[in-house]
Amino acid sequence: MKLYVMRHGEAEPPRAGYGLPGADAARVLTSAGHAEAEKAAQWLSIQQPKIDLAIVSPYVRAQQTFKHVAHQLPIEVIEQSNEVMPESDPQLFAGALLARLQIEPAESILVVSHMPFVCYLVNYLDAGIQPPLFPTSGIAVLDLEPLAMSGKFKQFYRDTDD
Repeated sequence: MKLYVMRHGEAEPPRAGYGLPGADAARVLTSAGHAEAEKAAQWLSIQQPKIDLAIVSPYVRAQQTFKHVAHQLPIEVIEQSNEVMPESDPQLFAGALLARLQIEPAESILVVSHMPFVCYLVNYLDAGIQPPLFPTSGIAVLDLEPLAMSGKFKQFYRDTDD
């Protein structure tokens, strides 16, 4: 069972009023962010012929990043989740996901989220590695073992043009 943990593409910087409710959630991808999300989606489509389950943050930049993936490969089930936002608890999410996968198996899962959530999620699933610093549109690939309630880090995609 493969898990792809993806950080959103480069987004516009925070603006005045950033601390207001919803301001961070409304940030959009830059043109460079769209380009790197497209490249990452192309890489993912070579690795995996389809995604069984995609779980995506409701933040605009994560949704825009996911659209690039959805244009590249078929996705069976798409869920928007408040459990994968920047301040969400990766341990709680991972436990719930692994328990769910014991009952509803999936061969391939994609999570599109944010820092710091993505780095701590990977570290929680494979405690043998340090939390990886994700570049924008970076993708960590893990083999999941739902019955063991763990995962094994396998590889990392990052745009090599930067």
